[in-house]
Amino acid sequence: MSKSREYSLRIDEDLLRRQCVLLAEISDKLRHGQPYVARSTKDCELLDGIFEMLEVVLDQTPEQTADEEAEGVQDVDNHDRCDCESPGFFCSGAPGIIAHLENGQLSPGATVQRCDLCQRYPSNEAAFDRLRELGHVPPQP
Repeated sequence: MSKSREYSLRIDEDLLRRQCVLLAEISDKLRHGQPYVARSTKDCELLDGIFEMLEVVLDQTPEQTADEEAEGVQDVDNHDRCDCESPGFFCSGAPGIIAHLENGQLSPGATVQRCDLCQRYPSNEAAFDRLRELGHVPPQP
């Protein structure tokens, strides 16, 4: 059972449009069973902005009632995102892989490392192989 509430937010319309385009692109890829990997750190920043906006909305909601807690309503802060998924120079867009990409491709001379925090890949080589599978490693001459 959902409740209707009013929220007060300052929205940057241009930023919101870019976030919507990104979400639509991610959604379309997932619907077709294709992985989505960020083309640049801008994608990660746009997604983080969406999480921040949702947290502002949640901060304006009253505390959960016992009934809502019993129904399993979760707080967004409980998501299991690793530091390797945070925006930055080495955000590859692929969870568990630390690498610098430019225009969706591994930068020349860049190294690929598995994230030692979440350990989604057994080795740096496995992380590199996954980036290659995703089409983010240019073919070697």
